[in-house]
Amino acid sequence: MSAELKWSLVDQGRGGGEVRLIETDGEWAVVEATQAFPIGATLRALDASGTEYRIKVRGGKKAAEGWFRVEGRLMSLTREQRERLLASLREPAAPGSV
Repeated sequence: MSAELKWSLVDQGRGGGEVRLIETDGEWAVVEATQAFPIGATLRALDASGTEYRIKVRGGKKAAEGWFRVEGRLMSLTREQRERLLASLREPAAPGSV
């Protein structure tokens, strides 16, 4: 499933930043972040409702100037959080929003 949602990085001593969720199947996720994350690190981000998502990084690379593509496994999601995440990806984006 593919879409693009925006999250805010949780400051883990390296400053905040942005995360764009590019793709997920509910178990694995591909995001683009304004910070690089090494393999084995945990990316922590908050959506607009304040729900925290954690991704255990399995790989990454520079995507564009100031952005890094990060792939990993979604961690510690409840069934409700997973269903909400997948449902939000299925909703069509409002015209003019990105």
